[in-house]
Amino acid sequence: MIDVPENIPQRKRIILGPLARVLLKLFKWDITGTIPNLKKMILIGAPHSAMRDAWYGLLAVLALDLKVTFFGASWIFTRLPSLVTFSKNLDRLGIPWPLGWLQKIILIRLGGVPVYRVNSRGTIRSAIEEFAKIDNYILLIAPEAGTEVIEKFRSGFYYLAKELDIPYVPVEIDFKNRAFNLRNPEKVTSNFEDESQKVIKIFEGVEGATRTFTMSKQKAQKD
Repeated sequence: MIDVPENIPQRKRIILGPLARVLLKLFKWDITGTIPNLKKMILIGAPHSAMRDAWYGLLAVLALDLKVTFFGASWIFTRLPSLVTFSKNLDRLGIPWPLGWLQKIILIRLGGVPVYRVNSRGTIRSAIEEFAKIDNYILLIAPEAGTEVIEKFRSGFYYLAKELDIPYVPVEIDFKNRAFNLRNPEKVTSNFEDESQKVIKIFEGVEGATRTFTMSKQKAQKD
């Protein structure tokens, strides 16, 4: 388990912290690399190829006692994942269940922010305005935006890092070696397309839960 520097936003969890550390050890998962000693940063993880990425990611956050904020499709806050799609509405995927209200409370308390994909205009701009008011935070983003295979990154991580003037830290979701590998922090130094290609090269070849990340010959997509 890696060390957490003093400037990193933390939330000590008397029960969930130790429990998460035990579960990570039982599942033989590790967290490698170095967390930069910064008060503000964006962690971008890839490849995001299965819903169980979120489960292991949650364990990693709890194990390190991190205080984080993350965006998630609105349906994951109240519904259970399903292999079968019952609705074409992107905000009504999954399967509803009686404890959806409790699920929403838990995820929001863990730092979740629901994103309504049917009408997501202005989401990033609103996030920039809100985070500009906060002194310290860790924002989690999956630049692929979902678990499906895509040809282009979404632009949210770029505009957040640029407008807030904070570094982003690539995190490999490495199922082959069962580890979250933190890479060196990066600052936005170019346009969206060039910056995305830089990130894509970092993740190239990382084996996720259901596929290996490969996007090096493709361009990025603006939100």
